[in-house]
Amino acid sequence: MDPFGTEAVAAAYDAAAEDYAVAFADDLTRLPVDCAMLDDFAGRLVAGMPVLDLGCGPGQVGGYVAARHGPVVALDLSTEMLRMARRRIGTSRVVCADLRSLPVEDRHCAGVVAFYSLQHVPRGDVGQVLREIRRVLIPNGVLLLATHLGEGEVFTEQFLGHQIAPVGGTLYGQKELGKALAAHAFVIELARVRGPLPHEHPSQRVYLTARCA
Repeated sequence: MDPFGTEAVAAAYDAAAEDYAVAFADDLTRLPVDCAMLDDFAGRLVAGMPVLDLGCGPGQVGGYVAARHGPVVALDLSTEMLRMARRRIGTSRVVCADLRSLPVEDRHCAGVVAFYSLQHVPRGDVGQVLREIRRVLIPNGVLLLATHLGEGEVFTEQFLGHQIAPVGGTLYGQKELGKALAAHAFVIELARVRGPLPHEHPSQRVYLTARCA
């Protein structure tokens, strides 16, 4: 099974969904940098238009944005995560899909938020993800992404105490992400980096807010 394939990633998150929700569904209460970036993101959006939450997990980020902006479309590969996201975000729509092929109309979204989902895409596919994000955003639409900084790839067969088929994670450099965004006509307007908290994976994190040029 491909460690970056949709089947492996979906199976891992389905298996660990309940434990993931216990560990992280209310995590934003102790993540001030994340909340500050999400607040800033919500303040940049065109009112009344939907936001797409890529790799929504149990819906903590989508729920936060929905409370401050309005309609959110929650997308994930894991049907178990989507089930929990539906409960948390309420009437917002949930979609099971791949980041590389978004089932969303052109210019449909005011914003896209991708918190810790880009890591599950192999480095060679990042351009396709950014093309899809740009396609679904309105002119001057806003992207907020957060991911792990580093080099190369990491692989695991353990996830929150569950034995899983190997799943891969891509580590990115901040300059690398900046070049990829610029190549797809995004302009970075805000960037922040923070270190890991005691309960988190021991990696630096980067947050980038970018607008369609």
